[in-house]
Amino acid sequence: MEAKLREYRALRRRKELIDNAKEKLEKSKEKFLNFLVPKVFKDMEKDRSEEEVLLLENEEEPDITDPNTNLIMEESVEPGCETSEVESFVEENQESWRYFILKWSMYAIIWLTLYTIFLQLQFGAVFFVVSILIGICLNTRTRPKKKGEVSAYSVFNANCVSIDGTLKAEQFEKEIRFGPASVR
Repeated sequence: MEAKLREYRALRRRKELIDNAKEKLEKSKEKFLNFLVPKVFKDMEKDRSEEEVLLLENEEEPDITDPNTNLIMEESVEPGCETSEVESFVEENQESWRYFILKWSMYAIIWLTLYTIFLQLQFGAVFFVVSILIGICLNTRTRPKKKGEVSAYSVFNANCVSIDGTLKAEQFEKEIRFGPASVR
């Protein structure tokens, strides 16, 4: 019995340590992001939240006795959708925006640092060309096509269906013969 109690206490201590570490990591991440995010973006968020509060304060309360407003209110609220879900969705998007800024700023700093080093070594042009080629290779997709995904090249699609916006020979011929208004 005491062995089980010791195991339980040890597991609880580990869990508390892990939770504390996660909290410290989140706090340090937040501090780092607040350091990197310019004050302009923070001010924009504050201004936007103040505008939303003012708009909410200026709204009139709906008349509950009116049957039309009840129908409108029931239609506008989706079943199972709560405000906390919407707020969490907004917070997730805020974190992704901060992560995006952080990630690309770190890439830029690293690239500029390496570029200055290679400039000092008189290999700046070589580094620039190689980094452009690496960027092109990293931005092309090497994974296979998803099921149902169409290709930009119509010969690879089922029944040779082309994507919207493709200039086909038939369309070009119609435009030359009958004018641009002939093509939808």
